[in-house]
Amino acid sequence: MSTYTISVMKKEQECETKELMQRCFDKSLASIFFLHPDTTLVVLYEGRVVAGLNLDVYRVNDQVNMGYLGWLYTDEKHRGKGLAGKLISESLPFLKSLGCTDVAACVEGDNPASFKQLENEGFSRLPLVGQIRRFRFGLFRVWKHASRFFDMGYFMWHLHLDGATRQGYPENCKAFVLGAVANTLLFLPVLLGWNLLSLLNLSWMQVSHPNKSLLVAIPLLSLLVRTLPSLVFAHTRKIQLVYRQWDTAYFTALLLPFLAGLPFPVPGNLYIQGSNWSMKTHARSLARMSLVSNTSLALLFILLPNPYTLFLLTLDTFFFFYPFCGFNASRIMREGWNYRTYGIILTLACYAFLLVY
Repeated sequence: MSTYTISVMKKEQECETKELMQRCFDKSLASIFFLHPDTTLVVLYEGRVVAGLNLDVYRVNDQVNMGYLGWLYTDEKHRGKGLAGKLISESLPFLKSLGCTDVAACVEGDNPASFKQLENEGFSRLPLVGQIRRFRFGLFRVWKHASRFFDMGYFMWHLHLDGATRQGYPENCKAFVLGAVANTLLFLPVLLGWNLLSLLNLSWMQVSHPNKSLLVAIPLLSLLVRTLPSLVFAHTRKIQLVYRQWDTAYFTALLLPFLAGLPFPVPGNLYIQGSNWSMKTHARSLARMSLVSNTSLALLFILLPNPYTLFLLTLDTFFFFYPFCGFNASRIMREGWNYRTYGIILTLACYAFLLVY
């Protein structure tokens, strides 16, 4: 009777493992694939590679030696056997034997199948402040190895191999207030024209309004209008939600206003609470929440035309692909063209209104 065995990948298994990765992931992600033979664990069945976990081991600073859980994949015929969980469990003592002090992984916020396995091993989300404290100037090295300078809606899951106390991740009102303050500060360069293009006497847009204080409040208004209707909708369906802000998206939100004078909203999002749920059963509810949110944003834009709300609506309509998976567009995309068509028409109507306005 054949059994599954886990081992470090051998050099002669590298091509077979790469072919399995190609079958398991979208071709658009191939540019960020990595596979280090000495730190890749594979599952063998009848001598064939049927699953794998690509690990990345590197020094962050004097205190931290990182073991990063990268690409995790299983052949379609062997899914449902618990192989992913076994690979993660096996990776922890393996990484510790290599001298790692920390282990991390990045998982999209709507992927309970993955982060439930991490929770079971003692991982928790590490907030941006916690990342800075732990990795210090090595933070950019961590982001570089994880390809997450620009990802939206991916959370860093972290584990101290020495058993140190886990840090809490800001949620709900605290997270919303912090996010609103950050978005407001990052909108100021757009309002004030502090950007590289203005030095060249170029400009994409001019933002003006008789009441300047109202313009400063636009990020807060937009985030409220985006979040509250979705929250009410979920409450009517008895879906328990939690609001979380993102961390790496602020890198883009800082660059775009100062370089091009364009706003880049970082809205965070409402996520289903806990990990005992599946995308299969909740995809439609998430898509409907997103359409309610987009409809509310469109109404706000009609009442108060401004670039911040329009950019946010655009991101929530058209940016469904990596690295923008945290925006509502990815949730709408999962439910097919009926939902997408409504969202596209809604957003294009706002652009048409802008031309008339």
